[in-house]
Amino acid sequence: YADLRTGAGNALAMTRLVGGLDPKAIKYGWYTGRLMSVVPGSAGRDLVGVIGLGAARTLPKDEQGRWQILRRECGFFFDLASGEVLDRWRNPLTDEDVEVVHIANDPVNQTIAPVRAGEQLYEQAVTQKAPEPFVLPWQQAGRRAFVEFHSHLWARNPLDPAVWVRESAGPMVQISDMMTYTCDLGELQDASLPSVEYAGNWVHVRPWQPWMLMGAAPGHLLYHCFTGSATRLDDVPPHIAAIVEKRLPAFLQPPDKPGRSEGSLSRYMRTRKPAPPRAPQSPSPSP
Repeated sequence: YADLRTGAGNALAMTRLVGGLDPKAIKYGWYTGRLMSVVPGSAGRDLVGVIGLGAARTLPKDEQGRWQILRRECGFFFDLASGEVLDRWRNPLTDEDVEVVHIANDPVNQTIAPVRAGEQLYEQAVTQKAPEPFVLPWQQAGRRAFVEFHSHLWARNPLDPAVWVRESAGPMVQISDMMTYTCDLGELQDASLPSVEYAGNWVHVRPWQPWMLMGAAPGHLLYHCFTGSATRLDDVPPHIAAIVEKRLPAFLQPPDKPGRSEGSLSRYMRTRKPAPPRAPQSPSPSP
């Protein structure tokens, strides 16, 4: 049913994993994991937890065999000890209280096609590669099918470090996303199933979040999360569904039509103001 040696077969398979073939149905993708710091000269460090949810539906393919995924996605950072969502956080790398800015990506454009076509969030610094077939490195182990998908970004940082002194990691931004999916091979090749469930993980490498007020300090962030999907909200981990319903209930539904994606750094620049310089620290009193 899905010939995974071809671009068309991969487009069909991935559309059914991350969305579905029924344009009226909703597909949920969720994640839960940790946000870690990587600083030169020291061990990595767990900072906070992160959970999130995306709600998607799929517009039918066009004459070129492309599907349009309509999705909103949100995420929340939480305290690893208590599990409580953080709105303010004591940054242990700077010993400073900061306001936490959670994830709210609306919309997130994704086109799945037999030919790879990158979607641009920021001003790309490198010319895009020539189009190539959308064929992924599928593997099989018994009844399970596995695949990984990587994307890497090197682009101009919308947060000008001359203006956003405390928020910007520098004039350029380097971001990588590594996704893995595993599913039942029989379900993947069952033509009667418009959508296929998956489990996997997400690794995200990026500069310091602007709300951490780390500026161009050496190092970067590493996210590592479990991921999964569901065609019913009841099958999403209850604590994830509950926090989205409480804080961002609109994100339980996908968009009605395609829109222009906005990167988190651009959104931060649009909705926030540069932080003032940090106040000088008072010296400790003499004993």
